[in-house]
Amino acid sequence: MKIGIIGIGNVGLQVLKDIQLNEKINNFLSIEKILVRNKDKYFKILESEFGSKSLLLEKLTDNFNNFINSDIDTVIELIGGSDPAKDYVISALSSGKNVVTANKEIIASSIEELTSLAHSKKVKIRFEAAVGAGIPLLEVLIDMLKQNNISKITGIINGTSNYILSSMYYSNKSFDESLIEAQNLGFAESDPTNDIGGFDAMYKVCILGSIAFGAKVPIESVSVKGIENLSQKDIKYSRELGFVIKLLAVTENKSSKIYSNVAPYLVPENHPLAKVSDNYNAVEINGDLIGNLWLQGQGAGKLSTTSAVIGDLVGIEKNTSGNLMLDQKKLNFLSDDETIGKKYIRLNVEDKFGVLEKIAGIFSNNKVSIASVIQKEVDNKGLADLVIMTHESLGSNLNNALVEIGRLEFIQENPTTYEIYEL
Repeated sequence: MKIGIIGIGNVGLQVLKDIQLNEKINNFLSIEKILVRNKDKYFKILESEFGSKSLLLEKLTDNFNNFINSDIDTVIELIGGSDPAKDYVISALSSGKNVVTANKEIIASSIEELTSLAHSKKVKIRFEAAVGAGIPLLEVLIDMLKQNNISKITGIINGTSNYILSSMYYSNKSFDESLIEAQNLGFAESDPTNDIGGFDAMYKVCILGSIAFGAKVPIESVSVKGIENLSQKDIKYSRELGFVIKLLAVTENKSSKIYSNVAPYLVPENHPLAKVSDNYNAVEINGDLIGNLWLQGQGAGKLSTTSAVIGDLVGIEKNTSGNLMLDQKKLNFLSDDETIGKKYIRLNVEDKFGVLEKIAGIFSNNKVSIASVIQKEVDNKGLADLVIMTHESLGSNLNNALVEIGRLEFIQENPTTYEIYEL
């Protein structure tokens, strides 16, 4: 297999090393072209890594036409982002070349278009590294679909956010302290918005849902809430109630309508997801025949991502995996307002007579049933936290109640709400 690589950052460089140095694969995988933005800069990097006599130095180019018109049959895209990565991938497929990519953004937004193009050109596109990195998640999911109907996928699929939440839970650190720690260890980018805002997980859950349900799950159909506003208070209170807060991505078929979301959930402490710590990922897939299937491993980092990329290359070369094709059917989607679930709610209120009665009345008028209420200690300003757990309620009813409650004169902060994950 003659390979062209686009981009040699941390992952690209590791892929180069593994192909060059791994005797199991370098006898049938050959690097023929390397496309970079700055040829002089990356010449020095490759020279430092592989030596001044390395043949890789001759294969560098900063001209895409030179790259795509060369004698390569498979393109590895590792630059990330949408532009120009998507154009590069489309050009490669249109030129009759296989594509392996770790680019979750373009796969999530264009999975239908790209898989259809690959099918029409009789080539393959593989993107295992776009979701679970070293976890063979997509391979298992596609194999399950041969004999199972998938009803639900739930996962911790962002290692950065999981590391931060683990640090807050086990070390009692603030969100800001935990984020800095994650950045110092290389688990978080200098701009962590995609991770802590839930957008990285959003792209991944779109891919999982699209494959599981056989048609595109568009980005705009996914409800997204990140962890950037999470307080140590909520970590503490949830622990006292027997829960661990995790950023979960969920995609589910509910009576022929798809609901997908990314949000912090209170997970019962005896559930396996509650025990997934640090930068690890874990996914639970529910199939009608197999029941619940559990996959766990390192979901981020250059080594695990490289493992997935090379696995895709070997799969193409050995023809061990079939082409993914989505149906052209249109799925129906549920909004947050249409879903039913239990909620954790924290209200910061003035500690005075009639507060709880007023709040309870608003919930009752909006058909939201309260399961429990705990008042935490009163501070020196005469303010207290009310922690409310609800029974199952309709999303629109709960949202209406919270809007009313937020307008009350004794409410000091906007209500804090989190989902409760049910076993």
